Amino acid sequence: MAAMMIHGVQPGPMLMVNQPQFIYDVVAMTTLATLGMLFYGLFLVRPLLAVILIPRSYVMPVILVLCVVGSFAIAARLFDVWLMAFIGVVMFVLRRFNYPVPPFVLGLVLGDILDKSLRRGLQITNGDLTPFFVRPVCALLFAITLFTILMYIPPVNRFVKRSWASAWTSIRGRP
Repeated sequence: MAAMMIHGVQPGPMLMVNQPQFIYDVVAMTTLATLGMLFYGLFLVRPLLAVILIPRSYVMPVILVLCVVGSFAIAARLFDVWLMAFIGVVMFVLRRFNYPVPPFVLGLVLGDILDKSLRRGLQITNGDLTPFFVRPVCALLFAITLFTILMYIPPVNRFVKRSWASAWTSIRGRP
C-alpha cells in the first residue's frame, strides 16, 4: 500500500473507479510475469540443471564469498560477518547431532519481526500481557503452541498417543 501511495494511487474500495488504468496495468504485468515464468520453466530448466553437475568443491567457495559479501553489505559491519560465521559453525554442529536446522533459521529470520510486534503490542496495552492470552484467537494460538512444545516431552507424547488411540477405538466401537 505504501508503494501505491508513493506513486499517487489511493488504495481502497474506490481504486477501480478512481484509477482503473492502474488495475489494468497490474493485471497486464502479472500476465507477463506468468508468461515469463512459463517460458523459463519450459525452456531453461534443463540448462539450469547443469549447475547440479558442478562439483561441490567449486560451488562452495562461491557460496561462501556471496554469504560474506551479503552479510557485510547489510550494515557494512564486520561483526555481521563474524556472526554469520559463528551461526554457520553452530548449524554445522547441530546437523552433526541430527537437529533440524530450518526451525532455527525461521526463528532467526522471524525473531526480529516478533520482537518488534511484541514491543508494539506491549506499548498499546501499557505493558499488560493479559490481552495476549484472553482473546479467542490469541488463546487458540497460545494453546496450539503450548501443545506443540509439550508434545516434544516423551511422557506427554506417550500419554497423548495412548489417549488418542483409546478414544479412536471407542469411536470405532472396537475394544
